[in-house]
Amino acid sequence: MDLIFDQGNQAQPRGHAILYYRSGNGIMATYMVILPLKVDFAKYIPPVLASQVKAQGLEEFSAFAIPPVPEETESYQFLEELARLRGDDLVFGGEVHSNDFLEAAQRVSDAVQSYTKLCQQWTESQHATGAPPAELSGLSVDEVLFSLMGEKDKLGELAKLVGKLQFAVEVKDARLMEEAEKEVRTLARYLPEEYHVHRIIESAERSTGKGPRLAQLYLERCYKLADQDATGLQRVEQTIRELE
Repeated sequence: MDLIFDQGNQAQPRGHAILYYRSGNGIMATYMVILPLKVDFAKYIPPVLASQVKAQGLEEFSAFAIPPVPEETESYQFLEELARLRGDDLVFGGEVHSNDFLEAAQRVSDAVQSYTKLCQQWTESQHATGAPPAELSGLSVDEVLFSLMGEKDKLGELAKLVGKLQFAVEVKDARLMEEAEKEVRTLARYLPEEYHVHRIIESAERSTGKGPRLAQLYLERCYKLADQDATGLQRVEQTIRELE
């Protein structure tokens, strides 16, 4: 089925999304999660039930929606703000009938499968460009944490890592500099491309001149984007253009 991304990027799904449907004049929603690691569900149930779990295909339980049937929510604006604050994808699944439980459950199941496929395609595209998929390399602890963070938490982590990179540059510690840059680039994979994290790195690696100020401004620009502060964003970008 086709999913419409109101927030987020279909070509680079985040692995966690608010899925909503319209039902008459109301809005119904659920939450989709694609786990970054495979889970052998059969390991956590009594042995007597293990064969039944495998028969139902739950031994690798890694993608799901909670609740399994969308529930009524207060408004689209509420979901929009919630997705922005948490850094979730916001995905529209179409129309459902609130009184048809089985159809609604099937629609959610189909959406989870479609979203999972998009996540797999993105992972495969990263592998094609040189980034190994999770199944082959295993995700690092940092990557698992980044994938579960909300947008503001990711930006807070970005600010700390940029500070670490600037310190490494200042003291001329090549090993620490390489480590910090690698961490920033890893985090960048979990942030929208419009944040221009590569420019933050380039600025942070310039220990003199305009570098430190530009790095600070590019970080500030990220926060303005996250807050959807168009006026503040315009001011920051104007300052960046003047400084560059």
